[in-house]
Amino acid sequence: MKKTKEERKRDRQILDLYHRHLTEKELEPLFEKFKQWKSGELTYFELTELIHEFHKKNQEIYKTFNYGDDEYLIFIAKRELNMFNEKDLENEVYQRWMY
Repeated sequence: MKKTKEERKRDRQILDLYHRHLTEKELEPLFEKFKQWKSGELTYFELTELIHEFHKKNQEIYKTFNYGDDEYLIFIAKRELNMFNEKDLENEVYQRWMY
């Protein structure tokens, strides 16, 4: 089924929110590690390893958003962000994915 311009815009907004959610979820602990490094609790080498680990996670996020199925990703985003509406709950595809 072809989506309207408004539906496509809404989907892009949902994906943008979800991308931000996933990225910030990974950035927040790294930010705390930067503070530990700045206060001397963490070494430079430990911090650079954590930055590298974040980079790998961020690459996975990138792949998810650039090589995945957008419709399924929208479903996952709505589920994770608690954004389902009445129409979504009636969507047969979403109903199959829910269980």
